[in-house]
Amino acid sequence: MPTISLCMIAKNEQQNIERCIKSAKPYVDQIVVVDTGSTDFTVEIAEKLGAEVYHHLWQDDFALARNKSLEKATGDWILFLDCDEELDQTTAPELRKIIQEEKYSGYWVKIINMFNHQPGTSFQGFRLFRNHPLHRFECPIHEQILPAVIRNSSQEAIGHSNITIYHHGYENDDAVYQSKIQRNLKILHKAKKTYGNAGFILFYIAVEHQKMGEYQKALEYYQQSLAKTNSQESYAPAMIRSMVHCHTVLGQYQQGLDLADRFLKIYPQYTDLVYLKGIIYQKIGKISDALACMNKCLAMGPPPIHLFSVEGIAQELPLNAIQSILEESLQIIPELVKLGQTSQAFTTVNQIFEQLKKTPFEATYNKLIQTMNIHFTGAQK
Repeated sequence: MPTISLCMIAKNEQQNIERCIKSAKPYVDQIVVVDTGSTDFTVEIAEKLGAEVYHHLWQDDFALARNKSLEKATGDWILFLDCDEELDQTTAPELRKIIQEEKYSGYWVKIINMFNHQPGTSFQGFRLFRNHPLHRFECPIHEQILPAVIRNSSQEAIGHSNITIYHHGYENDDAVYQSKIQRNLKILHKAKKTYGNAGFILFYIAVEHQKMGEYQKALEYYQQSLAKTNSQESYAPAMIRSMVHCHTVLGQYQQGLDLADRFLKIYPQYTDLVYLKGIIYQKIGKISDALACMNKCLAMGPPPIHLFSVEGIAQELPLNAIQSILEESLQIIPELVKLGQTSQAFTTVNQIFEQLKKTPFEATYNKLIQTMNIHFTGAQK
């Protein structure tokens, strides 16, 4: 039976590390923790839970620290997790099954970012691979193991699994969050000296600026990255989604629509891009187009896991948007009647009514009837 080593790096993670280790312990044969300078009880907690703890001087290099953990791993396979992550217990048992497949050298898993204890966004991550001396992490931040695994095997040797990992890192307090952003930017700009203006480095710099609300600056880095990025790169869909969002926040609506349309030809199942188009149409008052996009999201369903996505993109979010659009439309009816634009008011009523046939919101329907009784009766006198 093949064995699995859980490999982790840690620093001052006493709030998280127990949850992480306990979630994986029943499914692994070895737990390796490389501590990079904790001053709290991280080491003691890890050791109490059966982990082998090794110490490594932090050198602003995540890949270096992770590779130290790989050197200590004795399992046939490596599973790597961050301390603020945990294995989903309903899918974790699949670990033992999939590592018996001889044709695969590694697996994609699903990672769900948690916000306020609720699923927020999800994406595909590469976290499980065969233990081999040539399999080592690259890049000092947002470190990559997949390129090394593919070089040592092939693209076809990478499989897909149902294993799910929950990431709780976005639930830290704001001071910790801002500190991590500054740390990441420092390492990323340092990495540029080694990797130059590589597409993935520029992408991750953009991500950090977007986190700070610097949308124009983020967009500039995204655009530089896009010029150097193949659409098949794992981070490319997330980048396009972020770019459309930045254009929307900055009020650059046509640019956002053009970009979404351009990449929907490449990612036709990307529900998130259709949703963002709907949001833009709502903002510029193209209600029919906005409703059409939201209805399309409901029909499409969630996108494939390799496309970075927001939770609820094919149900809750478009339904909420539709209700918001209908409520906004209801509010303009009295003004249209007051201005004597009765025909346009009737058109708006019909539009709302037709949408309610597809998404029957009872409260909105009752408001529509009330609005018609009050304002159209008065308009006909």
